[in-house]
Amino acid sequence: MFAGKTTRLIGLYNESEIDINDRIAVKPLIDNRYHEGKINSHSGLQMMGHRIGKAEEIYPLILPNTKEIYIDEIQFMGNYITDVIGELLMNGIRVIGAGLDKDYLNRDFGPMGKLKKMANTHIELAARCHVCNKPAYFTYRTIDSEDLVLVGHNDLYQARCEAHWNEGMTGRI
Repeated sequence: MFAGKTTRLIGLYNESEIDINDRIAVKPLIDNRYHEGKINSHSGLQMMGHRIGKAEEIYPLILPNTKEIYIDEIQFMGNYITDVIGELLMNGIRVIGAGLDKDYLNRDFGPMGKLKKMANTHIELAARCHVCNKPAYFTYRTIDSEDLVLVGHNDLYQARCEAHWNEGMTGRI
């Protein structure tokens, strides 16, 4: 979290040479932060995006001219997203996704392990540790909840380096 994944996704969308009418963007229905009809970064960047409840809801959005699909918070799309993306790729549609690869317990987040194996390009971004400001690759949940999916912002999560994530997780795992 807080590494700039959505900002990077929006940047890639804006930099695309594909006509705007030939690309679509989606985000999961569960992500109701900020504006519902847009994909939003924590820093305030936005782009239009469809909200979908499950991966197969991408299919009706595809038009004959669709060449690219941008997916934000892809870790929330469920395991079927790997099959959907496989079909899109076989049909010549480029897929660009952004999401957390690990959950707050440092396990593969949903489909992310499989998706990383499918990807021909993998960009890993680092946040800054909330405690020491070093590069942070871990998500630390600040509240006590066993729910795997708990959508939030800095009210529920902090980016942490490994040392400070381990320190915070002592006695919690």
